[in-house]
Amino acid sequence: MNICSLYNCYMQAAKNVKKEIEHIVYNFFVESNDFNGISLRSISEKLDIDYKESINIIKELVGEEIISIQSSTNPHIIGFQHYEKDVQYKILDDAKNITVEIKDFIGIQLAHENTEYPICIYPSTSLLKEKRDLANYGNKFFSKQLALAEPHLKAKYFDVEVLDRYYNDPRFDFQFQNYSGRITCKYDENDEPIVREEDNIFLKTFGLGQDENGDKVAVVYLRYLHGLTEDHQIYWKSKESKFGCKMVKPYYENTIKGNWSNSYSFFSAFIGEQRTLNELSNVIFGKKLFKKDFDSDNRPREFTYFFVPTSKNYHAFVLLLDKMVSENFNKKFFKDLIELVEIRELENGETEKINKGTIRLFEEWLLSHYNIEQQEYIKQIFDSFKQVRRERQSPAHKIQENTYDKKFNEKQIELMKKVYYSMRAFRQMFQQHPKASNFKSPKWIDEAEIFEI
Repeated sequence: MNICSLYNCYMQAAKNVKKEIEHIVYNFFVESNDFNGISLRSISEKLDIDYKESINIIKELVGEEIISIQSSTNPHIIGFQHYEKDVQYKILDDAKNITVEIKDFIGIQLAHENTEYPICIYPSTSLLKEKRDLANYGNKFFSKQLALAEPHLKAKYFDVEVLDRYYNDPRFDFQFQNYSGRITCKYDENDEPIVREEDNIFLKTFGLGQDENGDKVAVVYLRYLHGLTEDHQIYWKSKESKFGCKMVKPYYENTIKGNWSNSYSFFSAFIGEQRTLNELSNVIFGKKLFKKDFDSDNRPREFTYFFVPTSKNYHAFVLLLDKMVSENFNKKFFKDLIELVEIRELENGETEKINKGTIRLFEEWLLSHYNIEQQEYIKQIFDSFKQVRRERQSPAHKIQENTYDKKFNEKQIELMKKVYYSMRAFRQMFQQHPKASNFKSPKWIDEAEIFEI
C-alpha cells in the first residue's frame, strides 16, 4: 500500500471517529431526561481510544461547530452560557492533565477525576437546529429552547401582569415576598390537584425585574418555564417582554451568585419595624401598641407589590394598609395614659362624648411627652398615617370606575415608603425610653438595605 493510500485510510478512520463522537454526544443529549451532556472522559472509554487523542478530535469538532463543551461545578447542564471557541480550546488543552483517582467508599471502588471543574460535551445549537425533530414538544416554546441547548439559567422576562392570573385564582398557591416567589396548584385532602391536568403546574421560583422604562417585569429562568404545561407555556409566551429588561440585584445575588441577600422591600421592612415597636411597647409599658403584628410567615397575602396597576388594586392596598395601622392600634394601650373621648357641646347646650380615633390618641399622647420644637417633627411623622386614612375614606363614599394607569405603581411605593419611615421613626423614639435600655432590636432592622423597584 502506497503512502497516499495509507494517508487516505488514516483520514477516513479519523473522519469515522469524529462521526462516532458526534453521534454519541448528540444521542446522549437527545435521550437524556434533563438536556444533559456526556462527560468528556466517557468518549475515549466508549470508543476505546487514547484520552488525550480524543480531546484533539473534540477540539476539531468544536472548531467545526458540531459540539460544544461546558466546564463548571455542574457541567451536566448548560448553566449560563456557551463559551467562545478560544475558551473551549483552552479548557480542553488543560483537561489533558486531568487524571483519574480511585477512591474507596465503604468497600466500593469509585473513579474520581482530580478537578473541581469537570467537563461535559453537548451537540452545538446549530447541529440541533439542523437535525433535531421538535414535533413532540408541540407548543412548549420554552422546552423547545432547552431542547436546542439554550442555557438552563437563561433569564426570560414577562409583563408583570402575567402573575395576576395565579395571584387572583384561589386554586393556586401564590407565594411572594420582597423580590421573589413561587407558584403551585393546590391539592385536596387526597393529595390530588384541584385543577384540571393542563393547570397542574409548579413554578419553583420567579423574580422581579425592570424594563428599560423602569416598569416592573417578572423574570423566570428557562429551566423552570420548562416545567409548565403546554397551556401555560403558551400563556407565558404571550406575555414575554423583550425591551431592555434586567432582574433586581437581590434576586440575581441570591439565585445566580448564591449569596444570601441583605436586602428587603419596604413591605418587609415595615413589618419588621412594626413588630419591633410592638415588642418595645410591651417591654416599656407592659402592653402592646398594636393588636396584631406580622412576620414573613404571617403577613397579609396582598401586602406586596400589586401586579396590575389599577385603581381597584390601589384602593384595596390602601384599605389593607389602613387596617394594618389605624385599625390595628390597641385602644387598651391608651387607657390611663390619655383621655379616650372628647366632650363636645351641642347647639342646644347639651354635651356628648365622642370617641377619639386611634391615630389621634397616639399623636396626642406622644405630643404630651415632648417640647414644642419636637412636636412639629412628631406631627410630620403622623402625616403618612393620616394620608392613608384620607385615601381610604375617599373611594368609600362614591362609586368609581376601575381604571388602568401605571401611576398607581408609583403611588403605591411612595405611600409605602412614607408609612415605613414613620413606623421606623416611632420605633426609634420608643427605643430611647429608659426602660428600653437593655432592649436589642434585630440587627437587620438597622443595617438592612431597602431596595426599590
